[in-house]
Amino acid sequence: MKLDLNRDKVMIDISEILENFRAFIKSKGLKYTPEREEILIEILKYKDHFDVDELHMELKKKGSKISKASIYRTLPLLIEAGYIQEVYKQEGRAYYEVVINKLPHLHFICIKCKKVEEIIDPKLIELIQEHAKKKEFHLLSYHLEIFGTCLECRKGGMV
Repeated sequence: MKLDLNRDKVMIDISEILENFRAFIKSKGLKYTPEREEILIEILKYKDHFDVDELHMELKKKGSKISKASIYRTLPLLIEAGYIQEVYKQEGRAYYEVVINKLPHLHFICIKCKKVEEIIDPKLIELIQEHAKKKEFHLLSYHLEIFGTCLECRKGGMV
């Protein structure tokens, strides 16, 4: 099965991802289940941020019987395996994103309307890598969240 895993329309064969996930699960002494695979496949289709409720609804629309509890148990495994990361929390809800084939980026989050804008800036990436090198720090991953109010909310008097 092939999926478009980034905005540049690059198609990736997910069989290798599934094989690696299977090996990761077994290395943890856990059982590789069809439910975990179904959750991973659905998550890999997301181009944007998602939360558990959205993922659960999408799976249900496709006839899946996977429970929210199964999703909650699977997400930490997907984070540890390096497929997704938690990017921010709003009003008690955690949001995630796929990090496979995704450039490091930062998020501008409007505290009023909750809109999230992703920014990819090569200068910022270089700066982070430069400081990591100076400190002899091995980077695994990073994300940066900047909170404020967007132009639309400021124009609408929602400051």
